[in-house]
Amino acid sequence: MRTRRHRTLAHCVMTAACLIASTGLTNAADMRPVDIMVLGDSQLAFGSGPAMLNFLDKFRDHCGDAGLPEDQTGAIDAMNVGILGVRATGLWMWLSTTRKATRMICVRDPNGLSNASTYGRLRYRNSRWAQIGDSPHHQFCGNTRSPLENIFAELPNAPKLVIFNFLGLSTSDWLDQMKLRRDLSRLEDQLPNETACLFLTTIPTYSPRINRPRHRAQQNLARALAETGSRCGFVAGHTPSTIRAFQNNRAYYRRRRNGTVKDPYHANAAGARRFLGLRGPAICRGVTETLFPSQPALARTARPKPEPETISPPLPMAMTQVSAAAETRPD
Repeated sequence: MRTRRHRTLAHCVMTAACLIASTGLTNAADMRPVDIMVLGDSQLAFGSGPAMLNFLDKFRDHCGDAGLPEDQTGAIDAMNVGILGVRATGLWMWLSTTRKATRMICVRDPNGLSNASTYGRLRYRNSRWAQIGDSPHHQFCGNTRSPLENIFAELPNAPKLVIFNFLGLSTSDWLDQMKLRRDLSRLEDQLPNETACLFLTTIPTYSPRINRPRHRAQQNLARALAETGSRCGFVAGHTPSTIRAFQNNRAYYRRRRNGTVKDPYHANAAGARRFLGLRGPAICRGVTETLFPSQPALARTARPKPEPETISPPLPMAMTQVSAAAETRPD
């Protein structure tokens, strides 16, 4: 026999469920539109996120001397920007649908640490930190879609441009030609038709030993994008000038009290600003040419040409081994 208490509880549960279903309190209705989304690894989370937001938010100021059409740089300057950097992740994790592959995105650290650093339109609280899957504004896990597909499902609009800022834990995949082309094929399938795409590989690390396999992976990526006719543009983070500036330069990395480098993987805020100073013109061109291809009918395939200094012949399969440090340590 149903008591008044049972009827009251049932009414409350039904009312709450109806309210959530009708208002979308925890899903897309709560998310702000994002025109330019930057998705990356712990380089964004631990150092370069604020500098990247400043650069894209003030696009016209930073790109005014790049020789680009003023109407195009002005249009980009008016776009809103959201940045999401998730520590210890590679692009392949965002494209996968298995619990094992998406664990670093979707499962909270055993120590209770949040895994994502958010900036701009993707930041919803005073703290920049959020946990993917727990935060009501970052519900990108828990169904049959990939985390990347869930981002597009939750946003109220398809971004005009997504910038993928990866290298670290993507290195082993991108040194393997088959895995690299698998990633690019999955990415092409999962991107909304109206969304442009740009790869910007991350800042070099302090260590030459870590940089060597990452640079080779970047070369493979540039060549694969060109050979597959990908819609995605490409801007190299590892160039002769950036490697000279960052490699073995303690000023751009967190240091211990005795002056030795504490974290060789992630450039500090000064390093992020230096990187954008060096690669700013190339980023300006990459973003503009990807959003505004010279022939509108080719919008899905037009892309900036990879820069000559980043291209080399394809790597033989025998060169696909990565040092343990480069594979297993945080990006």
